[in-house]
Amino acid sequence: MKLLKGSLQTLLLAALAGFCIGIGGIVFLMQDNKLAGAFLFAVGLLTILVFKFNLFTGMVGYLGEALLERRWSYLFTLLLVWLGNLIGTGLSALLVGLTRIGDGLAAKCALLSATKTSDKWYSLLILGVFCGILMYIAVDTFKKRIGEKDFLCCIAVFMGVMVFILAGFEHSIADMFYFWMGGAFPKAIPALLWITLGNAIGGNLIPMGLLAAEKLSEKAGK
Repeated sequence: MKLLKGSLQTLLLAALAGFCIGIGGIVFLMQDNKLAGAFLFAVGLLTILVFKFNLFTGMVGYLGEALLERRWSYLFTLLLVWLGNLIGTGLSALLVGLTRIGDGLAAKCALLSATKTSDKWYSLLILGVFCGILMYIAVDTFKKRIGEKDFLCCIAVFMGVMVFILAGFEHSIADMFYFWMGGAFPKAIPALLWITLGNAIGGNLIPMGLLAAEKLSEKAGK
């Protein structure tokens, strides 16, 4: 029973995170100025961090550390979070689709989805890696330094999001919203999985690289 309650809580917090990313996607697509849209999208990630919701791209960067510590259950947690994010983005797409702005958003997302689903797998993977790196920087900076330099933490969040959007990198959870809104499922599933893998790899590059450098330093000092 305790495990079930914990899993449901994880799923619920992940669905809330997915819904927030959906809001970010909506406001981004509603802006004619891409720079303004990228800035406003970051409100979604900031909300998730402030309220401690579960976002896959914010949590996957700690997978390497968890596996080294033999915390295998973290893999299950990430799967639940991914599914919860999928549910949350789907709900936001469903609700906004019922409004007067729904048709316009759906048309824009259909174009975005077509570009992504027709891309090569290694392109999606690499673009996902770059996004994963930026998300780890934004999230880890916020988590470890909030309270000390709150303003700088928020800047890191906004800059990370703006860079990945303006550079054209792939964020798996944002793409979930675009795919839902653009009616691209189930065709988009392979593309989404490649992007997810890229985010996971990118999110672990910095922490694993730092750990490797630390180990090398320890060996050099002996």
